[in-house]
Amino acid sequence: MTGANTVLVSILYLVCGVVIFLLGLTLLRVGRTSAPTRAAALMLFFAGLGPLLSGSGLVLERSLREGAVLYTSMVQNFEYLWEFYFPSLLLFALSFPRENRALSRYPVIGLVIFLPYIFHLAAMVFGDRMLEQLVKLPNVLPGEGDIVTAVREIDLTRFDSIAAILVRILKRVHRNLFALVNIIYALVALDLLWRGRRGLRNPRLSRQLRTVGLGVAVSVACYTFAKVAILTNSPLVPMRVNLALLNLSLVASGAAIVYAVTRQQFLGVRHILQRAALYGSIAILFALVYLTLVRPVTLFFSQYSGASQEAFETGFIVLVVLAFQPALERAEALLENILRRGRGDLARRFKVLGDAVAAATTIEALEEAVTKGLKDTLEASEVRLALAYSTDDPLSNALAEIGEPARRRDLLRVAEPRPHRWQSARKRAALAAAEMARPTVAPELLPPRVDVFVPVVHDRRCVAYVALGEKEYGLTYGAEELGHLSLLSTQMGSALQSIRLLAESVDRKVFEEELKIARKIQMQMLPGEPPALAGFDLYGVTVPSRQVGGDYYDFVVVDRRWLVVVVADVSGKGIPASILTATLQATVRSNADAQTNPVGMMDRLNRLLFRNTSAAEFATLFYVVVDLETGRARYANAGHDFPFVLGPGGASPLVESGLVLGCIDEFEYHENHFEIPDGGGLVVFTDGVTDSESRSGDYYGTARLREVLERHAAESARDLCRRVIEDVRRFGDGENQDDLTLVVLKRHAGVAV
Repeated sequence: MTGANTVLVSILYLVCGVVIFLLGLTLLRVGRTSAPTRAAALMLFFAGLGPLLSGSGLVLERSLREGAVLYTSMVQNFEYLWEFYFPSLLLFALSFPRENRALSRYPVIGLVIFLPYIFHLAAMVFGDRMLEQLVKLPNVLPGEGDIVTAVREIDLTRFDSIAAILVRILKRVHRNLFALVNIIYALVALDLLWRGRRGLRNPRLSRQLRTVGLGVAVSVACYTFAKVAILTNSPLVPMRVNLALLNLSLVASGAAIVYAVTRQQFLGVRHILQRAALYGSIAILFALVYLTLVRPVTLFFSQYSGASQEAFETGFIVLVVLAFQPALERAEALLENILRRGRGDLARRFKVLGDAVAAATTIEALEEAVTKGLKDTLEASEVRLALAYSTDDPLSNALAEIGEPARRRDLLRVAEPRPHRWQSARKRAALAAAEMARPTVAPELLPPRVDVFVPVVHDRRCVAYVALGEKEYGLTYGAEELGHLSLLSTQMGSALQSIRLLAESVDRKVFEEELKIARKIQMQMLPGEPPALAGFDLYGVTVPSRQVGGDYYDFVVVDRRWLVVVVADVSGKGIPASILTATLQATVRSNADAQTNPVGMMDRLNRLLFRNTSAAEFATLFYVVVDLETGRARYANAGHDFPFVLGPGGASPLVESGLVLGCIDEFEYHENHFEIPDGGGLVVFTDGVTDSESRSGDYYGTARLREVLERHAAESARDLCRRVIEDVRRFGDGENQDDLTLVVLKRHAGVAV
């Protein structure tokens, strides 16, 4: 290799080593609290040592003084140092993209991984000293020479010489075979990275892992090829090529991480290279100041004063130490301002998230906005919005007391502090009171894999909370992020209140629309003008209440002789009750063969309701068939209010009744008879009349109804209905809580039928 090529190669090695080495230090400084970041920093630290050693060796070869001794290969002779790259790689594979279960359960595994390499380092460092204590082998330099030749030149009768040979052989075998340990570590790490990528759903993390995995694969391939060529002493591969492959194996993985950091936001650490350049620029600035100003000045003053130049330089170093941190902080602030122009700061991103939260009109939209927004903004591994429905939840109560974002450790129940003898009774009582006042939650009640809880408090009650998992790379949530989360929780409280009010408004509109539909159904079922009957006067009316009930009445004239009157009251309100009354009407109208048979019609209606409705749905019904020629009537009652028959003796109730419809499949209803006298009538009503309530809490009752009927018995059917309705509404101060339904059939006096 020519001198120019040697210079270029050494510069290339040094540049790669310095960049990788400094990036490792920067990663360790920025993300030292993250397990994968620490492992990646160690990888880069040791990966950068190899090119640095190679470049340094080439530089020293060109500037050696005559008679100086130098290792033939810096990379090979100090490989026990940069080989720590392989356990760092395995530790990284166990930590990224998520921590391995075994490592999280037994953290000591991270130390066990490094134990073989610590032993290897001790063997390589102290092995030569052991040889020196035993015997100095002739013509055998440390790490060099032919063992067979050395053995021939040694007096085998001496025990110390034999022991020295054995130690030398064991060291050489250990050194060569330890490459197999490195390869095994690398292959296991590759397998873990591949398995981790298969289970990833995040495309960004998948791309990062693919980049790093490709770099590690190239690294393992180059290292394996170089080691096999070195161990077999293959003449086809020159030593320079082997050393280049060893360096490439270290540079490949480091370059992959550099690319992932700069292009794919690897490890969640933004602008790492810019920060590294910042630190380097400040260091160069101080160096330039020293070379251009401080050194000439100190040299000048040292010539004309009794103080040495070292004293002046020491003072400058003190000044640099005092000024470096403020200058660095100021430079970092300027850098952040420059970077924010391109990517937007945290406050702006939270403002966008707050706008999305305020625009949410449903719980689902709010959950989607919070989940997606916080994952993108904070890079949280998990985000979940949980609504607090119960007031007895210990977690919700503790969060309500705290009122701001709380870390998991702040909520865990801790043991009561042990009082010390030197503490006063007042101090111990204060500590106990503070501990009792601290809101705590038992560990088993906290959701797993949650690092921060963000409560949403309204009226001193936690109505919801956001559970944030650990950050994707193990980083912690900063104070600025927690402050923005506190403001976001206030916005979420307002959004939840708006969503609740909007839902109530929608429900009210839906309910009102339902009432309109139910009322329309009910009105359509009721008959219009009553039929004109010779010798009889018929009228029916329903006064609706605010709530749509299930009152229903109907008239059916059969063969001009038989009049069927049906009055029913269905359980429930709204559309379900209206549909059930429509079913009753359709059954009565369609079963023409049973219309004049009260018991037969009751049986059919009862079976229909029992088999097609739930146990909570039933109906009371009064069914009467009146002979328009004789005034005689046959009826069956299914739990309905007792009708009144008006006659010369006043109003008499029809007290015979049976079970309400829909309770059991089979029930034996009975047919009963009565006759409407001349000038008398039949009055059928629903419980909305008798159960009407006054403001004082009294019920209208059947006694008041009978009194009104008897007082106005001579009036027409329409007028009698009007008298009753007016009296009921007057009793209830103009309001009726239920539908008022009344049907009156009057028989004309002295008219032959």
